[in-house]
Amino acid sequence: MEDTVHETFDLKLDKVRRGKTDLENPICTFSYTWDTERNMGITHLVAINGTPVNIVLHPLGIAGQLDFMSDMAPTGYNVDADPGDEIAIINIVIYRVILDIEGEDRQAAIMLGEHGDTIITTDGFSEASASKELPEVQFESPEAPEGVEPPIVD
Repeated sequence: MEDTVHETFDLKLDKVRRGKTDLENPICTFSYTWDTERNMGITHLVAINGTPVNIVLHPLGIAGQLDFMSDMAPTGYNVDADPGDEIAIINIVIYRVILDIEGEDRQAAIMLGEHGDTIITTDGFSEASASKELPEVQFESPEAPEGVEPPIVD
C-alpha cells in the first residue's frame, strides 16, 4: 500500500477578489507531498506563469482537510506576465499563498502587495469556511517588539 502521495498540478487564478493587479489570469504550478499514514505533508507554489518561485505552504492543521498556507514575509518576484511569455516581465510582491485540496477539487488564492491588499483566486475558491477565510487587510504597521526597530516601508 502506498503511504505517500505526490502530485504536481496547475491552477489558473482568474478571479480578482479585491484590489488591482497587472498579473492577469496567472497559471500557478503547485506540488504537494502527503503521507497518508501520518497525515502530514507539505506543499509548494513551484512557479507562476512558468517562472520559478518555490514558496513553501504549510498545513493549517484542520482535521480531515488538506488546506495549506504560506507563512513568509512579503517577498518580491519578477515573473512572466503571461504563461510562456518570457519577454514581458512584471514585478509582484507576494504576501500570502493559500491552497485547498478536496479530492480532485483544488482551489487557490494569492494575496499580493506589501499588505496583502490585492487578492486573486481560482474561480471556485470559497471564503465561506474558516479554513479559507481571508484575513482583513491591515494598512498600519504592527507595533514592533520592545528593542526592535520597525521596518521602513516605502
